[in-house]
Order: sequence, then C-alpha cells, then structure tokens
Amino acid sequence: MSDNWVGKSISITCSSPGGVFQGTIKEVSPEFITLVRAFRNGVPVAKPDTEISIASVNIVNLELLPAPPSSHLNTNAISKPTPIKHPNFAATASSQETGSLGKLPIPGPSRVTGKSSSPSTTGGGGVMNNGKFYTSKQHYENSGFAARNPSKPMDIAYPAKNNGGNTNGSYGKNERKNKQRRQYNSKNETFGTPVDDPMMDEDFDFEKNLALFDKQAIWDEIDATQKPDLLRQTVPAQRRKYRHDENIITAEPTQLRQIEVDYNSSRDYVTSEGLIVPSIPLIVRNRVQTAAEALGLTWERQCDTLARGTTEIALQLLGGGRRLVPNNSHQWPTIVVICEEPYNDKKSDIGICTGRQLATQGLKVAAYVREVTYLSRSSQELDLFSATGSLHTNNLKELPTGVDLIILSVRSPILTPALLKWINESRASVLAIDPPVHGISQLQIKVSIFPILPLDDINRHTCGKLYLCNMGIPDKFFREAGITYKSPFGHKFVIPIHLVD
Repeated sequence: MSDNWVGKSISITCSSPGGVFQGTIKEVSPEFITLVRAFRNGVPVAKPDTEISIASVNIVNLELLPAPPSSHLNTNAISKPTPIKHPNFAATASSQETGSLGKLPIPGPSRVTGKSSSPSTTGGGGVMNNGKFYTSKQHYENSGFAARNPSKPMDIAYPAKNNGGNTNGSYGKNERKNKQRRQYNSKNETFGTPVDDPMMDEDFDFEKNLALFDKQAIWDEIDATQKPDLLRQTVPAQRRKYRHDENIITAEPTQLRQIEVDYNSSRDYVTSEGLIVPSIPLIVRNRVQTAAEALGLTWERQCDTLARGTTEIALQLLGGGRRLVPNNSHQWPTIVVICEEPYNDKKSDIGICTGRQLATQGLKVAAYVREVTYLSRSSQELDLFSATGSLHTNNLKELPTGVDLIILSVRSPILTPALLKWINESRASVLAIDPPVHGISQLQIKVSIFPILPLDDINRHTCGKLYLCNMGIPDKFFREAGITYKSPFGHKFVIPIHLVD
C-alpha cells in the first residue's frame, strides 16, 4: 500500500538542524521517504528534479498537504516493488513495505538511542544524516561521520535506457537530462558547501604557501639586471624597495655589430633592436657624402631626404595623430625654423626645406634667416618656402608668439644674444638638425637628428635625445671611406640611438 502515497504532497519536520521539507512523495519505505520538487524551509532546491531521501530516524513530524488540482506526478506503475538490500537493513524491511503510511514505524528522538541512522541521499548528490545536510557523498565521507556510522548513504540508481531510447522512470528520460544532472552535481560539489560546513572552520595557511615562493631569488635576479648603485647596496634586502620600472626581470637585447670601421671609434651607440652603430669623424662623413654626390646623389636630394626625416620627428613631437586632426584646428601648432646662417648656406637649406615640408602638411610655419647681399652659392629653397605662403623674416619681432616647436639649423655653437633670449623666452621644445657635437651654448636641445652615422664626441646632455636618418646612400661609398656598412634602419627611415655605457 506504500504505492498509494506516491504522488501525494507532504510536509516533514526533521530534527534540528534539518529543518522542514515539503515536496511530492516519490518512494516510501520503512527506512526513508523520497521527495521530489522539494522545498527546504520554504526555499526550493536548485533543480526541480532533485530527489531528497529523508531517513525515518530523522523525522519528528509529518503531515499530508492538499495537492492543487494541477499537481500530478507521472509515475510508472510497479506491481511488485523490489527492495534494495543493504547489509545493515533489517530482514523484515521488505515485509513492512506493503503496509500503509500510517502503519510505518516513525521513531522519535527517544527511539534512536544507541542506534546508527542510515544517511539519506539526494539525486543531486546531497546526503542528510541526523538532521545535518552534506552537499555530496564525498563530503559526507570526509566529514568523519561515515567512519562512525556503519550504514553507508544510499545512491540513487537511475534506470538504464531501453531499446526505444527512453528510460523506465519519470526522471532522466533522455541523455540530455542525464548530462544536465551530471553537470549540476559537479557544480554542486564545488560551490554547494553550506555555511555551517565543518570545512569552513579550517583557515587557509597563508604562511605555509607563501614560504613556497622564494622572494630572495627574485630580488637577486632583479638586482643582477640593474646598474650598480652603491647607495642601494647599503640598504638591507628586507627594506629595499623598487621603482615601477625596476620591479621587472627583462632580458637584455642581443647586441649585434653589423657596421665595422677601420679606425678606433670614440663611442658606440645601440639601436632599439640591439644593433651596434659606431661613431665616425666628421671628415669621414663628408667623404661619404661627397662620393655619393659625385655619382649623382646631389646635395639637393640629400637635403630633401634629411628634411623628410626631420619632418617625421617634428610631427611626433607635436603630438602626431592625437593632435594633428581636422577637429583640432582651433589649436593648430605653430613652428619656427631658425637658420642664422645666410639663406644660401647648405645648413640653412636643410632648415628651410624642413619648414616647406611641414607647411605642405598644413601647419603654421615661420622662418628666420639672415639675408646677405652676395651669393656664395645658388639656392632656390627660400623661393620654394615662400611659395607655400609662409612667413620668412630676418627680424625677430616679426616672429609669431605661442610657438610649439623650434627647429634649429645652424652651424655655429654660439647664437646671438637676441636670438638666444627669444628662444629661451618662447619656452618651446628645440629640435636641432645636425648640431655641433658639443651642442649650442646656453641652450637646451630636446632632440637632435644626424645623417648617415653619429659623429665622434657627441655630448648627449646638451644634444638631447639622438636620432639617425637614413640618407639612402649605397654601401659602395661606405666601403670607399673604410666602413663595412649594413643598414640598421630596418622598416624605418629614422631610428633612435642610445649611447652604450
């Protein structure tokens, strides 16, 4: 007659701290009652098809609930239930299964003295024993209670598929449901630990795990990659602190020497790619340029190439694509090119050519040049610059105010006091084109650009950051000057170089 209670709604009060369970009866036996669509303390379980089995020794009170008209549990009719035998079940259990629910022995708390209760199991992997909930069978066994309780929790065995692809039970009718159930069980074992679980009382041993990390070895490796610092070496390692750019371990780039010279180079420079670039005397650089000019690479072509490289650096200093956009035309930058030499001088040609190329980019450019009554050489650079509509003058008072960049193309390391005063008062960045190796007196240069190869004895403190421009000179002319040359530029026409310490 236990089948008569299957499908009924019931409310079961368990011993503390089990709480109150409500649900639909799926199976009844003298040892346990199995519920589906269950609620615990008014909160539904995570999945509707979860089965909860409650041992009879944990039941304090139970009452049947009136089922709503639409509530119906489809179950397969089983004419003769086959009990699952366990080693510690009483032999008379099968004889009592056919009894009514009212005749089932429901022992109270006083009846379980000295007896071991069999734990209940759920379809989702939950185990309940003596009113305490365990999220999984493995958790129950690890808690130590299973070792004291000779009765093991009962596993819910889902029926196997028949030839038609359907299962014999009402739950888990296809492989998709079984897969979802397995996924839920896996998540429940991982994240379903209750707050009153004994394992929650165990503190994580941070000191033990931190001891596995050898911090001293990392500090030593960082110190090995830094420059020697006598002051830092006096600080104990425990109190030592690192800047954001020092708290990293980086491998130094491989330094390759592709350029060889037949004489002792005073200094070596290195590119961002790790290529060694030696310095050369000014007379050797002039020899390379003169040989190239004699074969057709005229000065005008070399001037245009160096001016093009200078223009690229100038656009970067002005903000590049972040500032030079049409929507930012209300704060368009202003550039002043200073050529204190006569306007037909070679050095002045480079500066004026750079100003022309910047003007063709749409920038506001003005040029300061010193005019003379005689011509040492013919030059049309100033006429080309004037064709852009830009201003050129030999009067400092006519130069614009609010200058963003000053391009300096001079031969002398000493400027006139008036010009030096105007530059310092403008507070603009200074970009120097092939400046003297010792810089400009009383003037701080931010960036310097050199053609071909860097010169000997460049003062990096007065010349600022150094760039090298590819002039497009063939290797033949380098070999004639005693240089074994291989281009260090790669995919760029202008590259930064750094002094090798």
